[in-house]
Amino acid sequence: MELLRDWDAWQRRIGAVPRATATYTTNLYAPRDQIEDWCAAGRLHTLSTERAVLLLRADRGFHRIHHVARDLPALADALGALPAGTYTSDLVGQGGQLEDVCAAYSANGFAVHTVLQRMTRVGGLGADHDGEATVAAPGEAAEVVVLLERLLDRFAEPVPEVAALQREAHDGRLLIVRRDGVIAGMLLYEIKGRMAHLRLWHVDDNARGLGVGRRLMRSFLARCAQVQVQRLVLWVIGDNARSVAIYRHYGFVPDGLLDRIMIRHEGAHR
Repeated sequence: MELLRDWDAWQRRIGAVPRATATYTTNLYAPRDQIEDWCAAGRLHTLSTERAVLLLRADRGFHRIHHVARDLPALADALGALPAGTYTSDLVGQGGQLEDVCAAYSANGFAVHTVLQRMTRVGGLGADHDGEATVAAPGEAAEVVVLLERLLDRFAEPVPEVAALQREAHDGRLLIVRRDGVIAGMLLYEIKGRMAHLRLWHVDDNARGLGVGRRLMRSFLARCAQVQVQRLVLWVIGDNARSVAIYRHYGFVPDGLLDRIMIRHEGAHR
């Protein structure tokens, strides 16, 4: 593996992979500024073969894989060249579209860790009242990270870095509710034009049933209504019936898009 230092170096690597083919496959959708941030943090490595490139992003003791490959055999060859370690990869698509790509990963020691489903709410939000959540200050980001590290499955839901959450707080996109001086819940979102992405919404186990999640959601919906958002999307673990039911209560429905999270643990190989 080779450390990736900048965007231009990445462009040179993927430029060597033929992409004008019907068999081309990728799961890399990160924008340029995100990749540049990862490079600046020294978190990216690449593994290149003749017809494929793997982008390996370090994340708390394992690597997340983003692939760019001419075809599935090229992808399988690149995955087979991975050194020992723990790796995950997000494979997004409609149901059957994922089978062949998943098979390429499975042939190299990967297994399905969990499946996320996307849920969408479409249409005007109407007038909703502010649920009294507050916008976090940048100095509160570290406390939010501690909460998330305790609650999340790190393979299924990446925990943001403190610096990244500080920027989100500065821009007003991180909402929190405190109880007895402690952060009891958080919600992170993004709005682009008429679409909003609910990225994270979590409540401490000790605060469930106390209205914390409702206050966060209502504050989020109120902010969306203020700028006339018409479409909201989120990802949820597909077999988490409780969470799916809560999202349905707020008007979200599955839209058919799935994210299969594949994982290969240390020492596993074909």
